[in-house]
Amino acid sequence: MDTGNIGKVALITGSASPSGLGYAIAKVLAKNGYAIILHDRLDATEVEPLREHLEKKCQVKAHYLRANLLQRSEIEEMCEKIKTMYPGGVDVLVNNAGVTYNVKLEEYPPQKWDETIGVHLTAPFDLTRLLLGDMKRKGWGRIINISSVRSRSASSTNVSYTAAKHGLNGLTKSTAMSSYGTGVTCNAICPALMETKIAKDMIGSIAEMQGISFEEAEKRTLADLNPSGAYVQVEQVAELAAFLCTPAADQITGAELPVDAGLWAK
Repeated sequence: MDTGNIGKVALITGSASPSGLGYAIAKVLAKNGYAIILHDRLDATEVEPLREHLEKKCQVKAHYLRANLLQRSEIEEMCEKIKTMYPGGVDVLVNNAGVTYNVKLEEYPPQKWDETIGVHLTAPFDLTRLLLGDMKRKGWGRIINISSVRSRSASSTNVSYTAAKHGLNGLTKSTAMSSYGTGVTCNAICPALMETKIAKDMIGSIAEMQGISFEEAEKRTLADLNPSGAYVQVEQVAELAAFLCTPAADQITGAELPVDAGLWAK
């Protein structure tokens, strides 16, 4: 455990899936001494084993807060609860929560556009808006936005996700620019396809839309997004997020950091 992080607090959105990226990041930060605030939309009883594991395994405080990121009032209420627990606010914000939906553009349901933009872009804006001030006052903070390789390319069937991730990278740069010289950094991590539930759901919808098997859709998607031929592992992305919280990353800000299986080189 990094004892220099004792007393620091990290909020990770979308972190209540035991195999997901959010919880992987929570585990690494807890191991490094951060108090952890898990977030999702699940009932607290469903998340309790994960919260309890962090406390017992890493000997840190761990909390769970439930909020619907599509409701600004619930985001604001969550931040008020955090201020009650930690008057100085959080030290690390990881905007990780995500949803995805694949269908042809002309058939794309407007409500799915609103949901995807809301979770991937509007919620990170609101959380940054509400939590950045305390970081600046303390003279240290890390905002890590989980973006995607799709932030530099496009998908004809996942239009809201593509648009949201392009926007999230823009928010990352604007936040970094507004924080120069304050001790606060903001960066975007851009993974290729990870072996997560959201990825499996996306591949399943592609298979259904194209009338092919899941295995064939998986093979085609990996070929399109991961030139290495392998999934990116959540632990690899989590370790990069943890690195961004170290002194070695003090001068990394406004960056788009790929964990892309070679895609951007291609």
